[in-house]
Amino acid sequence: MAENARILVKANGFEKVVTVLCSRIEDLTDEDIPEKQVDVIVSEPLGTFLLNERMLETYVIARNMFLKPGGRMFPAKADFCVVPFTD
Repeated sequence: MAENARILVKANGFEKVVTVLCSRIEDLTDEDIPEKQVDVIVSEPLGTFLLNERMLETYVIARNMFLKPGGRMFPAKADFCVVPFTD
């Protein structure tokens, strides 16, 4: 996903205003995000039922630590579809 985002950023001439980081939130340092805030967070936080692997928790931590007021997160919501099991 990050490599495709980099290609799109470059193709549209936004290399000087958009930085794409491909990293686990736990591995980011102050050098990666010197201003401590970002405009957009794009992630794949979906574990089993949103709870497995604590991925959703990490996504929320990233929001709290780095997202500017009014910033956007993608995805911003998830829906469940529960189908009763019958034999």
